[in-house]
Amino acid sequence: MERKEIICIYDEVLTGKRKQFPNGMFTGVSGKQYLGHITRYLIEEKLKIPIHEIPHKVKAETLWNHRLRPGAQAQGWKYFDLIDNAYEGQFQPFDFYQVPQGYWQGAKGRHLAIEAMKYVIESKCKLPLEQIPLKVNHQFFKQHNLVGVFCLFDQSPYTAMDAVYPGVFKPWQFANVPMNCWKETKYVDETMDWLLFTQLYCRSYEEAIRKIRKTHFFEYKLTGLLQVAFDYRMKNVKKWIVARLEDDTLNKLKEDIN
Repeated sequence: MERKEIICIYDEVLTGKRKQFPNGMFTGVSGKQYLGHITRYLIEEKLKIPIHEIPHKVKAETLWNHRLRPGAQAQGWKYFDLIDNAYEGQFQPFDFYQVPQGYWQGAKGRHLAIEAMKYVIESKCKLPLEQIPLKVNHQFFKQHNLVGVFCLFDQSPYTAMDAVYPGVFKPWQFANVPMNCWKETKYVDETMDWLLFTQLYCRSYEEAIRKIRKTHFFEYKLTGLLQVAFDYRMKNVKKWIVARLEDDTLNKLKEDIN
């Protein structure tokens, strides 16, 4: 059938002149083609939705309420498949508010989630690696329709980014530090050394004791570290530095002996 005839049949179904579509109309390769014509006609001509607004304005109920469910069922499709058939390669499932049910589940779902995050960061937003800890937060996942992905990674920007770029980032680089991070000695030590030597340019722990101030923790968004690891007390911070200094001194003595 030609497009004009297909659209005529569709209009008759929509207006009630026909009770249903002709038997077998949507099966096979030709059925996919017919569905493509009808889907584009509905979205662009009947509903007058600009193509770039489709992810925000076309939901499953939009298509089902306009009698496209039988065609989707004939092909074994969900609503995104119907759109992808009409606009092949122009959209990703996660561009839409309604991600297909079960899309993020299981090992395959985790792989798709990682690929989705990588696509948004590198292709859509073109974020340099060094900006990721600053830009990727709770709002980032919501803005890019990745809330389901965020839940998959315990609602932790660091955990999500570590899955995409293993070993590239540290938990404390992100504004939303994973729960219990500051209770782990490893992360406390790493972060304190980063603060003292990379950010404050201390040349030794002796200099760090003289230079460190409570305001530094606020300036570098490390109030969680100050609160959980040091009970908000600079006295405890300096105790930590002294302990590191003593460890360094002891290690140097051991080296001299050997």
